[in-house]
Amino acid sequence: MKASRIILSLTVFVGVVAGSALPAFATGVGGGGGIQALTADTALDIGTIVQLDGKNSNHVKIATQAQLQNMFGVTVDRNQQPVTVSSDSATENNIAYVASSGTYNTLVSTQGGPIVAGDYVTLSAVDGVAMKASTDDKTVFGRAVGAFDGKGVTLGTTTLKDTTGKANKTVTLGMIPVTINIQRNPNIKSTKADLPQILQRLGQLIAEKTVSPVRIYLSMAITLISLVTAIAVVYAGVRNSIISIGRNPLSKKSIFRALLEIILTSFLILIIGLFAVYLLLRL
Repeated sequence: MKASRIILSLTVFVGVVAGSALPAFATGVGGGGGIQALTADTALDIGTIVQLDGKNSNHVKIATQAQLQNMFGVTVDRNQQPVTVSSDSATENNIAYVASSGTYNTLVSTQGGPIVAGDYVTLSAVDGVAMKASTDDKTVFGRAVGAFDGKGVTLGTTTLKDTTGKANKTVTLGMIPVTINIQRNPNIKSTKADLPQILQRLGQLIAEKTVSPVRIYLSMAITLISLVTAIAVVYAGVRNSIISIGRNPLSKKSIFRALLEIILTSFLILIIGLFAVYLLLRL
């Protein structure tokens, strides 16, 4: 009797585990993020990248490249997640189910070239459609889980136009799963000049903030010029004083007084230079 109960319990446990695992496997898209029911002006295709409307936090619209930094999420099938957060203002006629995290099917194009799994994607020139991100793109929408090269199964093509309105490129549209993670492009081309670590720390120590390499290099130049000028003034003063004493030993007192003035002048030059460096780094 006990053995039969144990077997029955194990059977129920295995059935529950298998049943909970099947939906995630069957979707083939991953999921993993909560879906919000937000309003939209028009019906949006599944896989469209959207952005929040600045006037209404519960309203979304198709994301555009001109407002790349405002990307919010992608429209999904409401049945992809068991948990959906609804807004009070949403109505059945204009609801857009949007995921801002997780892995979901996303519309993509070949504008940035073929996409392979692991590539970062960003918004393309086609509103609401992603493309492979280049090192010049500042913000990425997420990372591709699938691949798309414009061959095989596609959703059609569209023609891009230049600023004059002339057609200049035809791209192919498709859909692949993308893990949403809107962030600064990790592969962005760095325009920051290489700077030794010790100089970075010294600049931050003086300015108490991050200092641009240009300011640090200018500060080094000002310091060097001030130091060289001060040394040159002192050297010239000492040399002239020695020559003057040799020619007229009786004027030793006045010569020493003049030498002291020269030394003070050189210190003043150095102090002014260092103060200029301080202002350059702090302001």
